[in-house]
Amino acid sequence: MLSLVLPIKFIHTADIHLGSMLNISNDAAVKENDILKDAIFSAFRKIIDYAIFYNVDFLLISGDLYDKDVISIKANNFFFHQCERLLTNNINVFIIGGNHDAFIIKRELFKMPPNVFLCESEKLSEFDVLDENSNIIARVCGESYRGKGDSRKMYNAYNPPSDGIFNIGMLHTELNPNSLNYVPCTLTNLKSNNNIDYWALGHIHKCGMVNEEKPTVVFSGIPQGRDVGETGIGGCIFVKVDDTRKIELEFLPTSSVIWDKIEININENGDKTPENLTELIELISNRAKSLKHTFSVIPKGFKNNEDLSEIVKGYVIRWVITGRGNLKNIFEDSSDDISEVICEELNLRFMQDDVFVLTDSIDVRIENPVTDYRKFLENNGTIKKLYELCEGARHEGKFRSALIESFGQAWEKNYDSENLNNLKAQLDQDAFDKILNEAKELIVMKFIKENR
Repeated sequence: MLSLVLPIKFIHTADIHLGSMLNISNDAAVKENDILKDAIFSAFRKIIDYAIFYNVDFLLISGDLYDKDVISIKANNFFFHQCERLLTNNINVFIIGGNHDAFIIKRELFKMPPNVFLCESEKLSEFDVLDENSNIIARVCGESYRGKGDSRKMYNAYNPPSDGIFNIGMLHTELNPNSLNYVPCTLTNLKSNNNIDYWALGHIHKCGMVNEEKPTVVFSGIPQGRDVGETGIGGCIFVKVDDTRKIELEFLPTSSVIWDKIEININENGDKTPENLTELIELISNRAKSLKHTFSVIPKGFKNNEDLSEIVKGYVIRWVITGRGNLKNIFEDSSDDISEVICEELNLRFMQDDVFVLTDSIDVRIENPVTDYRKFLENNGTIKKLYELCEGARHEGKFRSALIESFGQAWEKNYDSENLNNLKAQLDQDAFDKILNEAKELIVMKFIKENR
């Protein structure tokens, strides 16, 4: 058996979460729309399509292939058949178990095809990747989680031979030295390993180039976002290594559905501020129409040659409505759920389009109208100081920390997004900003009333 440095091609993916669904508040919309129902399966099917089309040498799955420790029979059967497609094309699959599917090494419900290789959880697994002539063209190293969390510094065990073979390390990590649940480590730890050429990372759902030069360190991100916290287009990474060991990375989009959170300021058109719900719905509708012609930005640092219009089938949107106007009173005075009515109206308009737009929720942050508001703000030192304090609270510091502490025990300040406390509300940046703005608005309006 010869060890050669040859051009190789592989796909790196992670965090597929087979067995989960899109977290859409409108259950009826999901039941009536096959694209929404099939989105997560569709994303993985697209990855397999790419692997076959580009004739890659192998596929890497860096953790969380499945979503839960109770395995879905449908998901497992689906994965089995997709691997059979790869087997027909002589493409191997290498997998590590993450915090969601640490069981994978012990509990596959179907006997996997012989092209599927699972990494052990008690020790590092190493696999030689062979070409059709039994030449070693790459080496894949990986270790699976033992359970829902894993505090081991796994990277210390990744010590493949330095023999000219292109070495790949698969690791499911938060890339945080203080993370006790998700393999604590730093970029420095990974870069200090001279024997690894490419680190194929999983766990972080946002695609990102962590380090471009050797070793190349990449989070592939989630192939299909499942909620408004996973916005933008998802995909996988197509890696090409030439005979000089130069690495070329291409982002291959896989999301048929794109989540987004879009802010609309009702004052953006100057004097044409909407005064009623009909005008507000029209304002949102105009923005929804423009979505069909503006696709998501490809993650920075990656090439993309795919036509996004052939892949993206729809959008799921949370509209954040801001600005000042009389609409504030309409929302406050109504006993009905106005946001729900607006969602229904928008979905009637856009859910049947070729590229649909589903309004999942509306976050209304409209403030009271104030005559000569800007002039009042400029001429009042107290209000100016209030605005300065609020702006300062948005950034890390003692004042922000003290303010957050004053919110009390109902809020979970430092939380693990993978293990939420359902008895508390999670205080993320968005929730903090909303509380801050509402408090500021109450103070300003009370001040104005008392100084008229």
